[in-house]
Amino acid sequence: MVMKLLRIAVTGSAGSGKSLVCQRFKAIGLVTLDCDVIAREIVEPGMPGFKKIVELFGQKVVRKEGTLDREKLRNIIVNDSLLRQKMENILHPQISREMVSQIENAAFKEYNAVVVEVPLLFELGMEKQFDVTIAVMAQDMDLVLRICDRDNVTREDAKKVLDLQMSQEDKMAKADHVIVNKGTMSELFESVDNLFDKIQKEFLTS
Repeated sequence: MVMKLLRIAVTGSAGSGKSLVCQRFKAIGLVTLDCDVIAREIVEPGMPGFKKIVELFGQKVVRKEGTLDREKLRNIIVNDSLLRQKMENILHPQISREMVSQIENAAFKEYNAVVVEVPLLFELGMEKQFDVTIAVMAQDMDLVLRICDRDNVTREDAKKVLDLQMSQEDKMAKADHVIVNKGTMSELFESVDNLFDKIQKEFLTS
């Protein structure tokens, strides 16, 4: 009998440490996917998503070399909720289809489980596609500072990015499990290891 594939979603606000959590799951031996990476892949020049984004925003969001100007796009959608909604309506169904396709084609070795980083898991109602949901939490100020560092933006712009997302409290209430990222990387990894032990006992041992 083929064991059912266990689908685990990792979500959290921008700057919470979702990618580090997924990095640890990968080191443990699980297949990991990232919806942000998929989102970038589907808007590469020549892809249908790229064409639709340019139709929506115009040539001003295309760099000289022909790729999307992500910084310009981010500035537009942070300040225009209608355009952001239109862009999400174009991209999210494509991201979801590509995610399913990548899960179906992944090579599972050590564990019959996949971990997917889904930043807008609850906002998009995608939690129904997973067996286990994990929210990664951090102090609000830590989130702001990490976004400033990562995206080279002001604190005000970082707060605008966070305002577009569901609050940490709401994510925590909806998730099956919560990992708090408030210490060192080794403490975060230890939290992931402990949680995986729990998940393994519940879902992956016969």
